[in-house]
Amino acid sequence: MGIRVKDIMDSKPITVDESQTVFSLRELLILRQPECILVLDKAKKLVGLLTPSHMATVSNVEADEPIGKVMIRHFKRINENMTIREAASLLSASELEALPVIDNAENLVGVVTYKDIVKDLVEDHSEQRLTPESAVVYLAMTKDPESEEYWLQKVQTSGFRAAITQVGATAEKLPIKLREATIVAAIARSVIREDPREKFSVSNAVRDIYAQLSIINPGLGGGFKVAIVRGEGRIAVAAFGRCGHALANGNEQIFMGGNII
Repeated sequence: MGIRVKDIMDSKPITVDESQTVFSLRELLILRQPECILVLDKAKKLVGLLTPSHMATVSNVEADEPIGKVMIRHFKRINENMTIREAASLLSASELEALPVIDNAENLVGVVTYKDIVKDLVEDHSEQRLTPESAVVYLAMTKDPESEEYWLQKVQTSGFRAAITQVGATAEKLPIKLREATIVAAIARSVIREDPREKFSVSNAVRDIYAQLSIINPGLGGGFKVAIVRGEGRIAVAAFGRCGHALANGNEQIFMGGNII
């Protein structure tokens, strides 16, 4: 069945009342450094959320203003029974670092972030069977050499082949750079052969990724870590990183494509 959101989410999210002041929120951000803060109304119903990057963009707000005036009001909710891939897709589409988690009765049960999605790097989920799609998401979202090596070995143990590369380019060059870097890395790590049909398969998977990128971030370049995994007659490619003119301030997003090979 695979790992579900309820297996990795934070079941004790930080919550605040919408009537609290911006001053108290800033203090909380400094002391706790949370990935996400959920905002509740007087009836303890979820009415908003806040992330550090959103707070950093809020300017000209007096310290005694209520949180309700600066919070994000429109956002998606993730069901606790969703797969990791489904959660990652919703997070990417939302352009937020975290989203609230609800149960089937729509009760708030937690919060999930990108870090939650990859936190099981420190655990051995050997009983869980990887697929090329799940493996490529884990690989793309690794943040250090140790994590990369962990997942490369895990992918190999599952009978798949994988490669990782980095891509950064302007909007005009991004589609070409994505395709070229991914194919070169795939050939270098023997994920694919020097064969036109196999190159075309990778190219189609990258095309899926760029189509998602251009819809969500039209006209923007970006910097991404790209992972490629081949197995079970198909190939999966994932790109994780930021789009924008000021990449350091952008939200991290993940995009995935695949094709038969």
